[in-house]
Amino acid sequence: MMPGMAPLTKRAETLFGREIASFRRFLKAENKSDNTIRIYTDAAERFANWLAANSGAGDDGIEPVGNWLDVEPKHIQGWIISILETRTPGYANNQYRAIQQFFRWLSDEEEIPNPMQRLRPPEVPEKPVPVLRVDQLQALLRSCQGRDFVSRRDLAIIYVLMDTGIRRAELVGLTVDNVDLDLREIQVLGKGRRPRIVTIGRRAAVALDRYLRVRAQQKWADRPELWLAEKGRGVLTESGVRLMLRRRGEAVGIPGLHPHMLRHTWAHYAKMHLSEEEIMRLAGWRSRQMLDRYAASLADERAREAGKRRPLGDEL
Repeated sequence: MMPGMAPLTKRAETLFGREIASFRRFLKAENKSDNTIRIYTDAAERFANWLAANSGAGDDGIEPVGNWLDVEPKHIQGWIISILETRTPGYANNQYRAIQQFFRWLSDEEEIPNPMQRLRPPEVPEKPVPVLRVDQLQALLRSCQGRDFVSRRDLAIIYVLMDTGIRRAELVGLTVDNVDLDLREIQVLGKGRRPRIVTIGRRAAVALDRYLRVRAQQKWADRPELWLAEKGRGVLTESGVRLMLRRRGEAVGIPGLHPHMLRHTWAHYAKMHLSEEEIMRLAGWRSRQMLDRYAASLADERAREAGKRRPLGDEL
């Protein structure tokens, strides 16, 4: 079992465990990332546990389900409804899409009808992620103006997130060799293990250069990972990045600051001067839908600024 996965109950293991184990092996053979494997198989195990607990459970339960072949659309709908009773629509949507991958595999593997063929995922109300203003970004950078290791590391991290909009996992996965300061380029391993090159500005390159110099004096300097934790505690983890940003944000009046907020901020400002194709390539997006979603937060503001550039009255 992979870390963080919901263990199958004894009954669920008996009824549904074999196929989930095969699905996990299939994903590994497809060279899916550990995170993708965890998300997909965790959803399958959660659904299996729900089926085992509710199957034939009196008047409030569902008809007995003895194996995956017995699963019908109403079972999946019932599971999603149960999720929506306690969790957010976004979480329910993610679980739906994850279990969809399982049934797609199972349908192909066993040549059986896919019970999700005509179902639709739960709608997620639009909730724009806050985009940071210029003065907030400047305050964040000022909060890291020190010569100590932590200040130089945090400044470099914030600059990289601001200039590239990379994901938290992509940031943490960087190695020293991924960084080319002369070209101001960073090689990133994105979702689906797809590599891409992102670019940074001159100030970010200077901040990274200063960090690398002070990094060379640390206990774990021979490690390949780019970001090291403070006080000789090894490499910086995803949770470490999250906590650092939250701490820095609270110090300058930005509560709840997280890496995704900086990714949305990058998308907003990139939309002002880059083409859609350039943004998608730099962000690692294959779908135009993702571009629309990330750039939606301040679309009205961008429209107003564009309108001011060439008003009709000034052209007459």
